[in-house]
Amino acid sequence: MMKKYICRMILCGLAASCATTTVMAQATGNRSSYFLEGSVYRHELNPAFQGERNYVGMPALGNFSVGAQGTAGLGDFLYVKDNGDLMTFMHPDVSSKTFLNDLPRRTKLGINLNENILSTGFFAWGGFNTFGLSVKSDTRFSSPDDLFKFMKSGVDSPEGTHYKVNDLSILSTNYAELAFGHSRALTDQLTVGAKVKFLVGLAKATVKIDQLDIKATPESWVITPNGAEAYLSAKGLITPTKGETGNYAESDYVRDAYGNPTSQLKPGAENLMSYDDIDFDDNNIGPTGFGMAFDFGATYKWNDDWTFSASLLDLGFIHWNNTVKATMSNSFEFDGFHEIPVEDTDGNPNSIDNQVDSYLDDLEGLSKFTKEGEGLKRNTALAATLHLGAEYTLPVYDRLKFGGLWTTRFQGRHTWTEARVSANVSPLTWFEASLNYALSSFGSSTGLMLNFHPRGFNFFLAADVPMGKYAKKYAIPTNRFNANFNMGINFTFGPKHKPVYRCVEANF
Repeated sequence: MMKKYICRMILCGLAASCATTTVMAQATGNRSSYFLEGSVYRHELNPAFQGERNYVGMPALGNFSVGAQGTAGLGDFLYVKDNGDLMTFMHPDVSSKTFLNDLPRRTKLGINLNENILSTGFFAWGGFNTFGLSVKSDTRFSSPDDLFKFMKSGVDSPEGTHYKVNDLSILSTNYAELAFGHSRALTDQLTVGAKVKFLVGLAKATVKIDQLDIKATPESWVITPNGAEAYLSAKGLITPTKGETGNYAESDYVRDAYGNPTSQLKPGAENLMSYDDIDFDDNNIGPTGFGMAFDFGATYKWNDDWTFSASLLDLGFIHWNNTVKATMSNSFEFDGFHEIPVEDTDGNPNSIDNQVDSYLDDLEGLSKFTKEGEGLKRNTALAATLHLGAEYTLPVYDRLKFGGLWTTRFQGRHTWTEARVSANVSPLTWFEASLNYALSSFGSSTGLMLNFHPRGFNFFLAADVPMGKYAKKYAIPTNRFNANFNMGINFTFGPKHKPVYRCVEANF
């Protein structure tokens, strides 16, 4: 499974994301909780936020979230036949025009996962203090629509077709985080907070291709890469070359005048990475890097009705060891892509894993990376996140509040923004809820969070679901999507540090 995961990161962020496999992306917190005062973990969105009570999270279940984002929907890549069966976009029954017209100019995909292993928060030393141990991961895929035009159309004219795939990128960062935070009120109106985070790198993958120049003719498909680099960092990672394994493909041999492979290897074939043989040394797995990051936040209560807040998260870096570098610089011939149906001709299901493996075989021929070095070191910055919030408390009923939250994630080509508005109500002292709507780089979504926080116990459940069309039988979003699921179980103790609600009589 780990070998397959590494291959996905290198070869096909597309196939891995679109086929709902287990790639992951760094979670940026449950933004539905930003304005809920009884939410235990909203300090992860802004370190100035203070808890309602002291708390201890249930190990591994205190705060768990998983989600997905994409500028294209799964319905852009999977289609429903007239008989109800599924087929991929590569199926002959799906026309190139139908497929390509629905795609955005640039496809960005990702799936996020965040798990708190241990977490606690308590009031002491003049403020609110937090401690957390968590595992985070970040994987993003970005590609222009030209890649999919090439995959779908291939040679679409007798004289041949010329494609230019510019700026193809895959990022994956996986690390453990040990965080210490402190928040305190400087005045009756201003509260500030900060966190220091010690980071332990687990695995890092970066694939960057500035351009693939593709000349597809009926006789041959020639790929010329430019600015193609890959870095893989993981302790115990085994990345042999084909020369070391002898595991050559038919395309690695020179062909004769009749197009048949000979016994002569193409120049440089022995230095190509052997993807089928990527593996891990089970006796040598462990941390592969260390780093540090900081969070900063502040809240300002302007008056009884308005409160403003801001935070800047994940300002830091990780120093990676055990890094393998690979490049692509030489032109090569490619055999083309083949359609792999979701169901075979006999109507038997063809599993998603089998389909991904088949596409990996095709994409391997498009990814002729040459191993340049191993045991290298490199530094990479975390993706920083900015939050700007404004909250309005309804004067006639201060248990109802309205919030506006702006979020920007700074990650180069993978940068995204979101604007979210919410209605937040606390009808009972032990229950609150948030209903919100978000519009982002990944489309629109509706969010709901339910937070139960009686004395001694806290349970919350939240979900963001994309708005738009769905394929009825399979509930597949047919356009861009932004979905998230978050839940947690925690135990609270100590006195309640929360202002008493006040009700103002309305005069009509």
